[in-house]
Amino acid sequence: MRFECNSIFYPKPTDPTHYFRTNEMNVWCYTDGDEPVVAARLAVDYLDIARAVSDGQSILHVCDADSSAWMHVYEATIEPDIHFLGIREDFGFDDPIHGLVFIHGAVFHPDLLLWRRFIIDSVCRMYPEDTATVMWKHTTDLAPNELASIGFRKIAGSKLLFRPNMLENAYSALDDDRDPMDLVVADNAQDSVDDQWASLDDSGSSHFDEEE
Repeated sequence: MRFECNSIFYPKPTDPTHYFRTNEMNVWCYTDGDEPVVAARLAVDYLDIARAVSDGQSILHVCDADSSAWMHVYEATIEPDIHFLGIREDFGFDDPIHGLVFIHGAVFHPDLLLWRRFIIDSVCRMYPEDTATVMWKHTTDLAPNELASIGFRKIAGSKLLFRPNMLENAYSALDDDRDPMDLVVADNAQDSVDDQWASLDDSGSSHFDEEE
C-alpha cells in the first residue's frame, strides 16, 4: 500500500482561497497478479491557518471565500471573531491549532473496508501535530466506536467530527500489526473506485441535507 497525492500549492497567495492546499489522494495496492491498482481515493483540503494569519488574513473571510462547506467547518470548530482566536473553548483542550485538515470525500473498494481506520489515521499523520482534522460523520461509514478509537469526537449541532492530531488515541496505524504490503485487492478495484468517485457530490453539500 502506498499513498499518492495530487496537490495544489500557491507559493505567493494572491487570493484568500490560496491558503488551502487541496489534495486528491489515491491509495495504491497490489492485485494477486502483482499489478498496482487504486483501491481507495480521498479528497482532503488543508487550511494553513498559521500562514494565513501571518499574512494578515481573516480565517473567517478565507473560509467564506472558499465554500459553504468550509464556512460550516469554521462555524462548527473556530471561536467566532474577525481575528483568529483559536478552536472553540468548549472543545476542552488547550493545545494551539495552526492548521485544519478537512477530509470531505472518501471511497474504498470492499477489499479495503477493514483498512479504513488505518488509512484515515495515516492521512491525519501526514500533517503536523499542531493541526486538527474535521470530517463528515458519514464520509467513511465507520461505526461510531471505530471513529472514536481514532480520535474523532462529535460536534454538537453539526454533522462534522473533530480530531485533535496531537493527542494519542486507542488505535494508531503505527501500532497496527498488519503489513499493508501483504494486502491483495481485486483486479477491478480501480474501476470500482472510479465509479464510486464519479457519484460523489464534489461540493460535499449533500451532507447538509442528511438527517441527524
